Amino acid sequence: MRALFNLLGTLLVGGLIILGIGGVAYHLFRENGWLSQGLGALWEAHYEAPFMTLTLLIAGFLVFKALHSAQVGNNSKSKIPDFVMFTFIAIGIFFFGRWLTSGHI
Repeated sequence: MRALFNLLGTLLVGGLIILGIGGVAYHLFRENGWLSQGLGALWEAHYEAPFMTLTLLIAGFLVFKALHSAQVGNNSKSKIPDFVMFTFIAIGIFFFGRWLTSGHI
């Protein structure tokens, strides 16, 4: 039973991290998104989808690696990965709440 709760907790945390990274990537790379507004006409719509996909794939790999190393028991002294992970969890919670209240992220 404990293994089931560990699995569900890991899936929940992983899902929130992916939602946080995906929401940031969506708002960063979408048409008239944060990046296109910041850089003007440099980024066009046909360039956004491959970069968003690549960003999500890399982010998913990094999340899997971070969660796997945390379960294996990596004794790293750096707190930066924890800070980044908790930041994306908080962003994921924000986007989930926004999706529940308004229907879009």
